[in-house]
Amino acid sequence: MRFVYALFAGLMLTGALPGLVSAAEASARQTDPLLQDIERYLLLYAATGDDRFLTRLDSLGVVFESQLGEQKQARTLKDIWQLHQQTLSKVRDAHTKKDVDLKEALQQTQEVADLFDSFLESSSDSVPSMRGELRELALLEARKANRKLLGEPSATQSERIEALCASLQSRLEALPDNPARDSLMAHWTFLRKSQAAGGTLLYPFNAQIEYLSSHIPQS
Repeated sequence: MRFVYALFAGLMLTGALPGLVSAAEASARQTDPLLQDIERYLLLYAATGDDRFLTRLDSLGVVFESQLGEQKQARTLKDIWQLHQQTLSKVRDAHTKKDVDLKEALQQTQEVADLFDSFLESSSDSVPSMRGELRELALLEARKANRKLLGEPSATQSERIEALCASLQSRLEALPDNPARDSLMAHWTFLRKSQAAGGTLLYPFNAQIEYLSSHIPQS
């Protein structure tokens, strides 16, 4: 993990990172959608070892790499992306080989996710869209799953998740009463059921996130 700390310190010294934020602030930030999704699928794969998450992560990575040269501070992002790739390789080994410590891989995944969060600039939107709230909800559930495996539950994350669910419920109910809304509400109900008391069922939960994100109105 020395490489993680060295890279992080170097980025701070060069001013590449906008500065550390509190856990509550970080959870509420709206970041680049593609990078948010990459972070989410890395965390989901780390928490489950489910190859379906890995397949989605790989496809997102191809898109990100094709756009990397167009990003602000592309060199810094390339360094972080290299670390992401190394972490993903370690997580894959932890799920497929007996001699790799899964907990250590999960910890490194969390630190890389935190590094992405610290680098990404927050959006100027004062009121996030429904898609933005869904994406944040999905990312928080993925973080929560990893922290649970590490024995590091976060009350702040849980509170933010409930606040997002309440907001999304209200916004969905406020949509025009028609078959399209009925379909969205059915998927939302299934999503809420997947947030079981013993732990969120990550694959069905994420499947509903993907459906809702593709079908809800833009605003």
